[in-house]
Amino acid sequence: MTAAIAKRPTVFIVTPVYNESAGLAAYERAVTETLLNRPEHDFRVVLVDDGSTDGSWAMIQGIAARDARFQGVRLSRNYGSHVALSAGIAHASGDAVAILACDLQDPPDVILEFLARWRQGAKIVWGKRRSRADGSWRVAASRIFEHLVRRYAMPRGSQFTTGSFLLMDRQVAACFRQYQEHNRITFALVAWTGFDQAVVPYDRQRRVAGQSGWKLHQMLKSAYDTFIGYCTLPIRIITLLGAAIFLLCIPLSAYFIGCWLLGNPQKGWTSLMLGVTFFFGLQFLLMGVLGEYLYRIYSEVLGRPLYFVSESTASQEPAIYDAA
Repeated sequence: MTAAIAKRPTVFIVTPVYNESAGLAAYERAVTETLLNRPEHDFRVVLVDDGSTDGSWAMIQGIAARDARFQGVRLSRNYGSHVALSAGIAHASGDAVAILACDLQDPPDVILEFLARWRQGAKIVWGKRRSRADGSWRVAASRIFEHLVRRYAMPRGSQFTTGSFLLMDRQVAACFRQYQEHNRITFALVAWTGFDQAVVPYDRQRRVAGQSGWKLHQMLKSAYDTFIGYCTLPIRIITLLGAAIFLLCIPLSAYFIGCWLLGNPQKGWTSLMLGVTFFFGLQFLLMGVLGEYLYRIYSEVLGRPLYFVSESTASQEPAIYDAA
């Protein structure tokens, strides 16, 4: 650790905001009291408005006007939380970057524990939910998802946790900015970098205000994107399934040919049509999975910018971020 960082490191906190006007005041108060008033760190906050429609941007502008340690970045439309996080990390240039949700379910004071582990040498510090004030189905789904991702998708030995409550060193943040893909899962991208890691357990709280924008279909898409983007399991299942069906067809074909040669042909169009329907359905399913891979290749080859910035409290000039 360099002497400059050892004295008073600059730590950027990145927070995506989508229709959080009901909770922004509580967020500002909690972050200021818990983090910004700490003399041992120079905290800066980047609030990324991900196309909000409820007045959140006006509140972010007011926060930035009151306290220069807050910076607001407004995206031109709603791109999704993971793209918004990428926009925030692109605007963070400190010694370390922490991600904090606007709903305060992840307590801001845990970031101080992150920094303690970071000072001890960890390049990535993960927040692991020891308990959480969520429904039982959400907890169970999260545990199953984490188990599958750990087993089949993420690098071996990684201490990652699902969710984006984490802190990364500036070196990791620089690596993160080099990623080019458009279908992004933040924790997976951070875990893929490697580096020395540490875990800090914490108790997840209830939302202070408003309603979660993280719906069931978004969680399913996140799981889907993780497996498609970071795991070879789907394509291997296709190969194994195709081989199994081919091997199954050999004895069945021999049986039906034998019946025909012996003068005892099998009757029954129902069984035939069921078989045809099943295998055609299976074929289209496998083609769909392959199509997903091809579409993702196509979308990356196009090289479209990852997002556009329409406004910023630091500069009024629109900006873009090119993932390529």
